[in-house]
Amino acid sequence: MSINLTPEQQAIIQQAIQTGLVRSVDEFIESALGALSHRNGEFDKAKSRLAGARIRELRKGVRLQLKGISIRELAHIGHKY
Repeated sequence: MSINLTPEQQAIIQQAIQTGLVRSVDEFIESALGALSHRNGEFDKAKSRLAGARIRELRKGVRLQLKGISIRELAHIGHKY
């Protein structure tokens, strides 16, 4: 399959590679197609489970020293009403 890109599209892909967002044009396309399928409402249970497992693993190492501050108060620090 041949794909013709505008100079602007080429620049976006090159910038994504240069900044380390992706490692190659193929990875950029895979990422874009994945985002498109996600936007269209498709849901990948395996990826969701993996993300949940990673979050749980990260949480294991998190320790909060709240010293009398409730989670609710902590969540509202810095909010403007």
